[in-house]
Amino acid sequence: MLTLKLRRATLYLAMFLSVAVAHAQNVDNALVSFNANPTAEHANVFFEALLSEQFIDEPIRLSADADNKVLSSSVWYWAAEWYYDRQDYDQAEGYALKALPLCHATGDKTMEADCASLLGLIYVRLGNFSAAATYAKQCNELDLESGDASNIASSYNTLAGIYMSMRQPDEAERYILKAVEYVEKTDNLPRKAVIYGMASEVYQHKNEPEKTLYYATCAWEIEKQLGRPMHAAIRQTQRAAALTTLERYDESEQCLKEAIAVLEQTDNRHSLGIAYNHLGDLYYVMGRNREGADAYYKALDIFVEQHDIYNESHTRKGLRETLRGINPEEALLHGDRFEHLRDTIYDHETNQNLSQYAVQYDNQNLKQQQAKDKKRYISTTVIICISFLILAAILSILYLRQQKRHRKHLGELLEQIEQLRKQSAARKKLDDVKSNTSDNEDDLPSENITDDQQMLARVVELVSAELESVNFSVEHIATKMNMSASTFRRRIISATGDSPKTFILAIQMEKAEELLRITPPMPLLDISMKCGFAEAGSFARAFRRFYGLTPTQFREQKK
Repeated sequence: MLTLKLRRATLYLAMFLSVAVAHAQNVDNALVSFNANPTAEHANVFFEALLSEQFIDEPIRLSADADNKVLSSSVWYWAAEWYYDRQDYDQAEGYALKALPLCHATGDKTMEADCASLLGLIYVRLGNFSAAATYAKQCNELDLESGDASNIASSYNTLAGIYMSMRQPDEAERYILKAVEYVEKTDNLPRKAVIYGMASEVYQHKNEPEKTLYYATCAWEIEKQLGRPMHAAIRQTQRAAALTTLERYDESEQCLKEAIAVLEQTDNRHSLGIAYNHLGDLYYVMGRNREGADAYYKALDIFVEQHDIYNESHTRKGLRETLRGINPEEALLHGDRFEHLRDTIYDHETNQNLSQYAVQYDNQNLKQQQAKDKKRYISTTVIICISFLILAAILSILYLRQQKRHRKHLGELLEQIEQLRKQSAARKKLDDVKSNTSDNEDDLPSENITDDQQMLARVVELVSAELESVNFSVEHIATKMNMSASTFRRRIISATGDSPKTFILAIQMEKAEELLRITPPMPLLDISMKCGFAEAGSFARAFRRFYGLTPTQFREQKK
């Protein structure tokens, strides 16, 4: 079975307009051709279209004498994956339901398990949690048959997450304990950390702080062992929440301060805001209201910026309580805002629950009504689609031109970094010569290196040295350079025309290119960690944006 590449990110309209429509048409047309004439030739055209979209990592080719069930199950399964990725859940559901019995008939247990797992995810998106649980259980049963402890643990973890979404923590507990049982039979540390973290969440919802603390601590220790400071900081925040409930306030404060110190150096502002909320809660129960209000204000800035009304409501409530004896008028304002947010959340959840009820108990009637609506608006849709495709074609051309200019600029930036490395080496060699020469210093060659070049060369050295520790944020490097963050940003922009983040990313990509060229057998996960990425998925996405190729394609090209 090829590596499964599910990109679950939200598709913004601007991106969709610029590239998705023109290319997606190739996949859709290939699928229509296969459905009309299900041959190996048409199946392979469909897979070539998926590969050109970089939706699959490796080519899939089916032999000319392949059984019709094999052809259809393979094409329809990947069609379901394709439409799930494009958030067309009705289409995804249809193809997955057609593929599943064929996967079973061909005896391909791996694809059958993947198809059942996909149906579980589809029904979560459709709000039909009962159906989601049914297919997740089917996937779990197939994993149990396979005997692969890591996959079994993963499917049990999925079930626990589904029942958490259904607000059934008791049922979630049943499955997460099974997940823990199986994952402890493996050496898969990243998966253990994920499952222990889910267990901590389950017991937090069950209000069992001792167990919450135990599993959060297990996850935290693994993240430390893996050298992933941001993930470890998130686990510290979970630990702190449990410690506060257990009235172990000093330990909770220490955990939160350690977590906040790490999270402030990352881009994970959401987790940082949650940590500040926990710190405000802690100071409030300790009676340290001024410090509590300060922590809540820091959280408020983050959640207002992110339009996160759930966490903002928690923050407003905390400010109402901590400011009552300090600034009653301001406490009243925050209280009013909290009441408004609470009503908004209640309305949102009520509507969501009603929608889920409609999907679960009256799904067929709902689909019939949708079919009538589609017929009513079909003529309008045709006109819109034609206009849309014309606009998409224009925007695609503009997008490709912009990408070409962008990649040319990034190539120049990489050349600049390589030159800086050479200049840095030359400067060190010159310094060594100077230190060993007492006479005739006037005969030594001139360094001929500007202040900006020296500064950039130093940045390259510092970032390269810190990559594997994932400790190379703009603020950290600025501190190492004895500059404030604002001064550092200003100097980098002045010297390169780019932001510090873009310059640092170029250093990471130069390192990645080197490793892909000179160490072909090295796994992508190892390369991603050596280049400062916590996991292979984010590395692959950054690499493709930078070079226009996946790491695997780049490596094959260099062969």
